[in-house]
Amino acid sequence: MALLKQSNQSKRASRPRMHQRFVQITLSTVLIGISLIVVSCMGIASIQQANRKSYNTQLQTSMNEYWLEMRNRMGTDREALQILAEFMQGKSSEEFRRFVVDLQTARQENSFLRMGYYTQEGMQSRVRADGTLEENIPMEALEPEVQQLLYYALQGKKTASQVYYDEEMGLQLIMYAAPVQSDSGQVTGVVAASKDLSAFQKILTQPSVSQNKLDVVWVEQDGRIIAASENTPLAPQGTENFLSQAGVDEQTAQSAQQQMANNEAFHFTFRLEGKEQKVYMQPFGMNGWYLCYADTVNSGRSPIYSILITANVLSGMIILLCLGLLWYVRWAMWGSNKELMKLAFYDRLTGTYNFEKFAQCAEDLLEQDSAYSLVTMNIRQFQYINEILGKAQADQVLKKLAVLLRELVGEKECFCRSSADQFYLLLHTNEEKQVRARVEQIMDRAGSIAQELNVSYPIILYAGAAVVQETAPPEDQVRLLLHKAEFAQKHAVKKYQNVLAFYDRAMHRKENFQNSIESSMQSALAKQEFQLFLQPKVRLQTGQVEGAEALVRWIRPDETLVYPNEFIPAFEKNGFCARLDLYMVDRTCCQLRKWLDAGYEPICISVNQSRLLFYQSDYVDRLCSILQRYEIPNGLIQLEILEGLAIENIEQMNKTLTQLHEKGFRLSLDDFGSGYSSLNVLAGIQVDEVKFDKDFLLESAPDKKERNKLALKNVVKLAKDLQITTVAEGVEVQQDEEFVSSIGCEYGQGFFYSCPIPPEEFACRYLKKTPPSDMQAAD
Repeated sequence: MALLKQSNQSKRASRPRMHQRFVQITLSTVLIGISLIVVSCMGIASIQQANRKSYNTQLQTSMNEYWLEMRNRMGTDREALQILAEFMQGKSSEEFRRFVVDLQTARQENSFLRMGYYTQEGMQSRVRADGTLEENIPMEALEPEVQQLLYYALQGKKTASQVYYDEEMGLQLIMYAAPVQSDSGQVTGVVAASKDLSAFQKILTQPSVSQNKLDVVWVEQDGRIIAASENTPLAPQGTENFLSQAGVDEQTAQSAQQQMANNEAFHFTFRLEGKEQKVYMQPFGMNGWYLCYADTVNSGRSPIYSILITANVLSGMIILLCLGLLWYVRWAMWGSNKELMKLAFYDRLTGTYNFEKFAQCAEDLLEQDSAYSLVTMNIRQFQYINEILGKAQADQVLKKLAVLLRELVGEKECFCRSSADQFYLLLHTNEEKQVRARVEQIMDRAGSIAQELNVSYPIILYAGAAVVQETAPPEDQVRLLLHKAEFAQKHAVKKYQNVLAFYDRAMHRKENFQNSIESSMQSALAKQEFQLFLQPKVRLQTGQVEGAEALVRWIRPDETLVYPNEFIPAFEKNGFCARLDLYMVDRTCCQLRKWLDAGYEPICISVNQSRLLFYQSDYVDRLCSILQRYEIPNGLIQLEILEGLAIENIEQMNKTLTQLHEKGFRLSLDDFGSGYSSLNVLAGIQVDEVKFDKDFLLESAPDKKERNKLALKNVVKLAKDLQITTVAEGVEVQQDEEFVSSIGCEYGQGFFYSCPIPPEEFACRYLKKTPPSDMQAAD
């Protein structure tokens, strides 16, 4: 035991020494590696500097060759035109037609497509490309660019030039103009000639004298493309403005336009085919034109490029040899920990981060920079993909999506698969426009997953996003962004398409409002803040009010009014609407009892009923107990159900409706026509009344309105044949009343008669006192 104890003590003493030695070896290796890296970087930097100088000189020389060739070509054209202008000097009007022949001959001896003679009034004579002659065309009929050039020449300026698009020929041309003077020196006209730009495009396409092939684009001062090298990636087909293509951001474009306005030589960088490309901008020295050029093929490779690559490779090999020991030790010591780390922080199916690792990574990134956005993303109806395609195929969809996200998520960003089909992304931008562009790119690319896997079910994503807006500790910021993004995603789930919803202030206010509603609904019900309002139902033939609909209004203690469309959707989601509907039946019965006791003639009142109530086994009994409590006679309470509830299970619904009929309740089918209405439902359901949705009358488009009227007319006829009472909702104006009355509808309801009003006001307006009986009269 003593020896074992001594051995253990020796082992414990040797561990610090082994660790210290390992640290020393590691530090020595790191120092050697750092030294080699520094020396290598200095050498590489020196070579790169020399390479850049040599390459820039070579690039500028090649560009000057293109520039000089184009200037020479333009100079030759101008000289030819100037000779013709001098030939016209002092010519009389009688010699004009002979000069037209000279123009035609001259046109045939050079590459001009058109030549003409112009005065202040317009074109006197012009020879077209096919040799035909045009005469006496007014100045206003010419292209705006041509008019500008001619006015410039008519002012006595020497040969001028302008590029314009000729709609008749369907070509972009360059036009030269030279003034023609009389013997006294007065400008009498202008000789002008047009030429196809193909000659200049040929110059831009061919290699320079030094056999360097550059990509060159000839542009206007505002960036519009005049001509370019053939098949150059700098100006893809269909690009009209060099500065407005996808790779040039708005800030770069604005800076370039400012420098071009100042006629400065400059360069900038933009993304071309997925990589950064430097473009040089050189003034042409004429008309504000610029030559944009870049070496997209050689990418800056000079004759010493191979030396640079060799130096890099050798330096890398030396560094790798020196660091090999460290990597080997690291693999030996921590290799076994990789699997544990993978199990702890990575998703087994896709290999991406799991939520714990994502949250940790997000906190680290947010600690360094707050310019981030968080996106939560799901695959729409993923449970059906599991059921229809099977789990194996659904897993392949998730793997493909993970591969896509790994490709599109950049540095200083992270993403994870949290559970099932839910993914979280932390994007390094707090600009909604950029976030939307990146998420839409993911959605577009995700649509091709179905084709890759040869499945027919579409892959549609819906996402919610939140950008960092306030300062908070990283762990709190992650939790806050997750909450906001998931809340925004709830708004995106409603649309069956690729959709992204952002969390904004309005959504925040809505969230707070909804939270306040849900947190106070129980106490509001107990305090009877939900109050009964009534809207009259008028018999169209007599104009008498024979019924009403019970509507709820939430009036808070501070007398603020909350309308149903602000709280009913939330109550339908959380199930509170079932309690509220029974509460409204109770309030309605209570009001009927007050009227009966006060001697008013009672009328039938309709009360809306939630679909949740029909799935409760004691629903009918609870209704009956309310009527018994207030001793309400049969026929005074009518229950309104939505057509969607009837469509779900009409057979089961009829069983419940039969029980309600037996207990003395009247039944109404509400909002018929608002959803996927079916005449089979109307014919098959056991209701006493059908209420037509107000959209039948509120449609504003004339053609749709007429179709709605025709449909309503026929449905009214069908309901009458089925002995079902008909009510038209949404009667807003007298024309609505006249129409529904003309088609045989029995009742009307809407703001034309009255808005919803309190019971007291309703009684004063519409109810009548019951006549006293003979015994009461005798008393």
